[in-house]
Amino acid sequence: MVIKGRGEDMRVERLASLILIMIGLGVLIYGAVHTNQSQVNLGLAGIFLGIIVFTFKTSEYVKRESLDNLVLPYVKMLQKIVRDLGLEGKAVYIPPYENLPEGWTFIPLHEEFDLDLGRLDEETVFLTNVGNERQMGLSIRPLGLDLLRKYEEHLEASLEGANYKEVESVSSSVLRALDLARGIYIEEQGKEFRIIVSPVNKEVCRKNIDYCDQIACPICSSILLSLAKATNEVIMSEKFSSGKHGIEIKAKKLGGIREWM
Repeated sequence: MVIKGRGEDMRVERLASLILIMIGLGVLIYGAVHTNQSQVNLGLAGIFLGIIVFTFKTSEYVKRESLDNLVLPYVKMLQKIVRDLGLEGKAVYIPPYENLPEGWTFIPLHEEFDLDLGRLDEETVFLTNVGNERQMGLSIRPLGLDLLRKYEEHLEASLEGANYKEVESVSSSVLRALDLARGIYIEEQGKEFRIIVSPVNKEVCRKNIDYCDQIACPICSSILLSLAKATNEVIMSEKFSSGKHGIEIKAKKLGGIREWM
């Protein structure tokens, strides 16, 4: 399957490979830091699978089911890492700024947290060298970053300063073309967003929804990260639930970069 438009083809196999390599690197780094050989091996396997998918040269592109089967185990592994670390907070999606030019994801140690963006950068994974335990947490590259890039390629513009309806429109178009979702609906309610994602494979989402508020799949992650970039505010994923029309996400705006420096 190929998306044709805006002068370039967007192939699902490349998206799958980038996600696999990214998650593989994350698991590899975590295993190396904690001298856990099984996680090192799992990370290497993820990177290897990503490379294999990237080098497919036949006319058969990676289908939606393949993307689910390849990516889901690594999402679940990251969710297990979060549980093992005892992280209690909901994921916060950070808009781009000097330290993190593409935005980022931070999972606080506690539900009541104090985010110190001045201490975060792309090299920091575990934020522990702080004076206040409420500032501790896990800093990871967003799983939806590559999809966000696809949205901007399709839009032929940055999402910075865009309104939420533009995020809704471009994400719906790209995800439908990739056969990953049937549509996206976003509603702004004061400081909160109500987001409905209608994934093609609803059962996979329903079975794995328990920890999405900490580690979301690339689809939901990309939408939350896009909203953070568009509003230039930190966005917290408050709740994920399964409803009649798909996966419903409640997210909250927590203020701009200056408020957390």
